Amino acid sequence: MKNFTQKDIKTLFSGLCCSMCKNEFDINSIKIIKRDCDILLCSLSCAKCGKDFGEVVFNFNRKAHHHNPLEVVEGPPPIDYDDVINAHKFIKDNL
Repeated sequence: MKNFTQKDIKTLFSGLCCSMCKNEFDINSIKIIKRDCDILLCSLSCAKCGKDFGEVVFNFNRKAHHHNPLEVVEGPPPIDYDDVINAHKFIKDNL
């Protein structure tokens, strides 16, 4: 399997952009760190402003004729003061 092409990047990242400068990702935004068959560990950063998005894992089958664009998956809401107080109380009472 070869590296990503600009067409691959355009397809995969068609619905995403840099959260800092709103620039589109391109071939210079992604660097393959490690490859194991179709599993790729990559480093993602914005080629324009340099924002580092960390490492991403792709299951990328080069033989497939169609790849779906990536989507943003929202995580849980951030913790708040009540969560911290509840955790403190739990630790104090149970440990």
